[in-house]
Amino acid sequence: MLIDVRSKQEYKEGHLDGSINIPLFDIKRDIINYVKDKKKVIVVYCDAGIRSLKAQKVLNAQGYTNVYNLEL
Repeated sequence: MLIDVRSKQEYKEGHLDGSINIPLFDIKRDIINYVKDKKKVIVVYCDAGIRSLKAQKVLNAQGYTNVYNLEL
């Protein structure tokens, strides 16, 4: 699962093929709607890696065990 944690506007302006958009501020609440298996591999990304690092920490705190931060 490839997740773009940038804003909806940034996502509309361009994103990696196959990614879905869950903005950082929504990820804690919305991730369960997209990924129910907490062992599933999840790769998060943004522009500079700062928001995706925060998203990785949020997901790890929620029990997701295979979360990776993609640095572009």
